[in-house]
Amino acid sequence: MIEDDLIKLIVIVVFIIGVWLYVTNDQQEPNIAIFSWDKETVIDKGEDTADFLHQYEIKRLFQSFSSDLSVTDIQLFLEDMGSEMAVYQLIGTPEWAREGGAASLIEEARRIITINKQLQVDQQLKGLVVDVEPYLLDDFDWDDETLQLSFMANMRALYTYLTAHDLEMITVVPYFYDTRGYKQVLEFLITEAATELAIMNYYRDDEIEHMIYEAALAESIGLPITTIYEFKPPGEYGLTERNTYYEEGLTAAHNNLDTIIENFSNQDIYGAFHDLTALKEVVGYE
Repeated sequence: MIEDDLIKLIVIVVFIIGVWLYVTNDQQEPNIAIFSWDKETVIDKGEDTADFLHQYEIKRLFQSFSSDLSVTDIQLFLEDMGSEMAVYQLIGTPEWAREGGAASLIEEARRIITINKQLQVDQQLKGLVVDVEPYLLDDFDWDDETLQLSFMANMRALYTYLTAHDLEMITVVPYFYDTRGYKQVLEFLITEAATELAIMNYYRDDEIEHMIYEAALAESIGLPITTIYEFKPPGEYGLTERNTYYEEGLTAAHNNLDTIIENFSNQDIYGAFHDLTALKEVVGYE
């Protein structure tokens, strides 16, 4: 009788733990990041930016730091962000794809190492978000193998340098590399030049279809994926209504991300918004 009661108790305890784990996992908030390119955000709006990110439950900031910002400027900004915000330096110039020896990319990595030495551990930059888009070069050719090889070599050199210093490398790609002649490059970036892949998934309602290939390869090696949502208005930078959530709003983007996370439930899927200025306009933040 005592043994039966003990078995029943064990079953009940296991059931309760299972329910708790299910509910906890089901209520887990998505990991959201936001891109920010403006120098003014760093100089004048640190506290305001921190308040905005907290209000909209954004956990990671991908911030560009222009070359004329001092280490002190950046240090004060990171202190305003606080220890709960994960901040990454956002970089990207098309010309870096063909630059010999990855000189500029490595210099950016050295810069954040210098900055981090001035900060407490919980306020340090986590790594680089690398948005190098060679197809924006004026003379770009999808079949230019020399450029492809240079691009891959530079990205691998940066990855090797960053990971040797315990820093992350979030590699940004457009959704169309696998269908426009850069499939081999895409595979290389995923497997040899990223601690996380961020996809500019700028085509509403086709987000899942446009990341199936990338997600499958990333899942095979345990690489997290961030799907990026555009919030700039149609007409800017050649954007159409189909490329942006400017009219649909923030809730629609969140709902889409929930669907993507559910669809790719066996891997880590995050979200990111592009960009801070555009999102503030969309939500009417003053």
